[in-house]
Amino acid sequence: MLRPLKKIIKSPKRVLLFFSLCCIVLVGCARIPEPEQLVSAGRDLWMTRSNGSCTEADVLDTLLGDKSLPELSPDSISIFSWNIYKEQRQNWDVDFLLLSEAKDIILLQEATITEELQEVLQQQELQWSLNSAFRYKGTDTGVLVASTIPPADSCGLRQNEPLIGIPKTILVNTYGISGSNAELLVANLHGINITLGTGSYQAQLDGLERILEKHNGPIILAGDFNNWTMKRTEIMMQLAEKLSLQILSFDEGGRTLFFGDPVDQILYRGLVPLSHTVYPVTSSDHNPITATFRLAKAQAVAVNNKL
Repeated sequence: MLRPLKKIIKSPKRVLLFFSLCCIVLVGCARIPEPEQLVSAGRDLWMTRSNGSCTEADVLDTLLGDKSLPELSPDSISIFSWNIYKEQRQNWDVDFLLLSEAKDIILLQEATITEELQEVLQQQELQWSLNSAFRYKGTDTGVLVASTIPPADSCGLRQNEPLIGIPKTILVNTYGISGSNAELLVANLHGINITLGTGSYQAQLDGLERILEKHNGPIILAGDFNNWTMKRTEIMMQLAEKLSLQILSFDEGGRTLFFGDPVDQILYRGLVPLSHTVYPVTSSDHNPITATFRLAKAQAVAVNNKL
């Protein structure tokens, strides 16, 4: 039995085929909502559902902003990004509470809306939304964005994994920034993973590009990019170039590697990075990453000039 497994492990394509067969078996009973469905809750844990597919018109409307909402500080905007592995490993809640404490915006990939996760989010007094990739036994799984203040708006994108048919999702939120008429757009990405080529991966990032290119202000794009080949990394870098995004460099290492490449990324525009950290953990198959930014001076506008 061991010899066939060793042959599979030596070949990335065989690994993906083997993994996709396992996924098909495991998610055969999963239900995929149609169309995109956002699950949201405030600090009181009162959950609501809404159809929230991103369109270019939706994003343009969002950019007008709701100036009555609380806003982020231009001097310090902190984020925490983590593929939480569906909360399947021990002590994920301990690590989450410790490492995400006092962060303004939290981005989770493979988040499953269990009672435990809802309670943890409530302990942090966070607003949150999740773009559901699928529902299994009545519980949604997808990408989640939580924040200390409510977003001006949220919308989602979805792209099917070609080999298993289960989608990967993206969630896009916008937030006001105090003392500026700029709005921060935050996108949480879980990249297409199980493919033999890059067509679906390219299509996913192309769809995201069509939304983000309508936004003229600062951007944070973060998550599990699954850029574990040179071609996938090139597609990510092309997206960054088209949108004038910079890729945050984690020189100290520590990020999770897949086939030797780090797959958890933070891209940004219109912001100045102040600090960033990788936290080694055993409570997920990914290590969480954090970063703190300030608004770039070119993006800042005096309060009395706000729209």
